Amino acid sequence: MSTTLFTLAFIGIGMIVFILGHLSKVKADYELQQINERNAYINGLENKNSELRRFKHDYKNFLLSLSVSIENNQDDSEIVQRLLNYADVNLKNDTKLNDANLYKINDKLIRGIIITKIMIARDKGVQTNVEIDKDIEISKRTSVDITRILGILFDNAIEASLKNPKPELDYALISYDESIEFVFKNNVDPSLKIEMNKIYNNGYSTKSDHNGLGLATVKQIVNSNKNFLLQTKFENAEFSTVLTSIKIN
Repeated sequence: MSTTLFTLAFIGIGMIVFILGHLSKVKADYELQQINERNAYINGLENKNSELRRFKHDYKNFLLSLSVSIENNQDDSEIVQRLLNYADVNLKNDTKLNDANLYKINDKLIRGIIITKIMIARDKGVQTNVEIDKDIEISKRTSVDITRILGILFDNAIEASLKNPKPELDYALISYDESIEFVFKNNVDPSLKIEMNKIYNNGYSTKSDHNGLGLATVKQIVNSNKNFLLQTKFENAEFSTVLTSIKIN
């Protein structure tokens, strides 16, 4: 009798342990599923937020470019007038550019972003040197992407140069038979350390108050276009960037 009771008790305890173990596994699996779903949701929000910040970054540069490119158009609409008023409010009269070749660039977006950014740099006290080859012809198929890239590279160059006691920015636009080069060279804080293998990583920035999206966006655009090539160099407190655009026939 006692043996039978012992056996039944043993079986009962075993079943309880099994059930508890199964319930524990079900609970753990459920919690893991919840965590995975939560992480997926958070990652989705982060991706959307990252794309929104990229859009805002590019949006500002397109507005700046457009405000210059439409100067010669006759349009009385309120939106156009607001864009034209940007230069009057934010830029000084003594920052006008006199390089005739600059105004001969065939693409209005690219011409506009270059003019605007150089004017802003000078307005902020950055010593600028600009060299533009004659009769620069840029394909409309690459115009928007190049404008986005130039806006970001100019912003970075201007901000970085302002950390130097004597901020300088050199910009050149050089035309070859098969390609066009957009060349940036600016000085930086003499004590600045840059990890060149990380500068195009999403989130990397030498500025503590910046999100590091700019150069990551540049790299993304370059990688998505087989006609673009990007080169960077950092030496003796000078940062150089060359964007090469292969001419499209």
